[in-house]
Amino acid sequence: MNGQQIIKLFYTSGIPILRDVYECSPYDLAGDLMPLNTARKYTRLADILFGPADSPKVQRDSVALAEARQLSLEYLEMVNKHAKKLNTRGAAWKLRAELIAFEGTFEEVEAYAKKRVMEEGGDKPKQRGVRLGRVVDGLRTISITDTQRRITDLEKTLDAAVESDNDRPRSEALLEPFWDLVEGTGTGLIKPEYRTVIAIGLDDFAKVSCGKGDEVVVALSDGTTMTGAEFINAAMAGSLGDKLYVGLFHPTAGPVNLYEARFASEKLRTLAMAENLVCPWPDCNVPADRCQVHHIDAHKHGGHTKPSNLTMLCKYHNGVNDDDGPRKKRKRPSPGKPKRGRMRRHRGKVRLQTPGGKLVGNTHHVSSMGAMNLI
Repeated sequence: MNGQQIIKLFYTSGIPILRDVYECSPYDLAGDLMPLNTARKYTRLADILFGPADSPKVQRDSVALAEARQLSLEYLEMVNKHAKKLNTRGAAWKLRAELIAFEGTFEEVEAYAKKRVMEEGGDKPKQRGVRLGRVVDGLRTISITDTQRRITDLEKTLDAAVESDNDRPRSEALLEPFWDLVEGTGTGLIKPEYRTVIAIGLDDFAKVSCGKGDEVVVALSDGTTMTGAEFINAAMAGSLGDKLYVGLFHPTAGPVNLYEARFASEKLRTLAMAENLVCPWPDCNVPADRCQVHHIDAHKHGGHTKPSNLTMLCKYHNGVNDDDGPRKKRKRPSPGKPKRGRMRRHRGKVRLQTPGGKLVGNTHHVSSMGAMNLI
């Protein structure tokens, strides 16, 4: 049996493994095999699936279905993580049964689980406030939760105070500007001016312009969203600037051109930002405002600086993107597979092509609201 077969066996044996774990103490499992915390996690999950329950019939049926579907430990952990947030009698097992029967990818099931927990009132929304952590190694942590607009305005202020040649990690570079602001020695919060790109579809723009866009939500390249009403208020306050940019996008070719009252010196960057409001690498959440312009077909290999060959990538993913792997346009592809994958435009949209050949997009909620998704 090779490694791939062993992994497949492990991932399709969640219920048989947990059935055996149910008879064990976490201390029996811990040691050379796994750390104690992991052992406790498995035994707790086994207790839920095979121990006393408030809905025994639903429990038995769900476990049987999970075994028939050959669900993994990871899948069952995910299901339980969401279901245990429901405290009403029988509600948790009802949701476990629903998720075990749900057809879809792991990510689709988890997204559905989050939605169902919210519908059932199991997840409370985050509360605004300031939280102070305890002292650890002589250091303390402060956490601030507030509206996306206020926190993003604070972030822009701190970013503006960081020296351009500062190579320190971003968290370190923002520390002194933060204290300068708190202590009153800084310049104060930057007045928000949305030179940041705002992506809005033609239909939504018509609604907003007619004063009917209260439910319209548009996305910005600083990683936030705003309602149609906030969009109008920003325009009336002069925060949108004195120039209106209109981007032209083709449903399969991607960005084509950008028009405005006066020619824009950064029009290619603006088009790329309108298309990808956050870095398009899967699971990345760096907003386009802090990204670099990236040539999809590397410039050093003859890639043109034109709208369809440009996208925004954060500094890290711009660095790990494989520019030198096999490409269709090269007569002699370089040997070997790309280590991390490369960005590629497929049917108009920018996707990561993995070393195995899969095309994967970023599922960040702001990423899904870029210009190509509005066509």
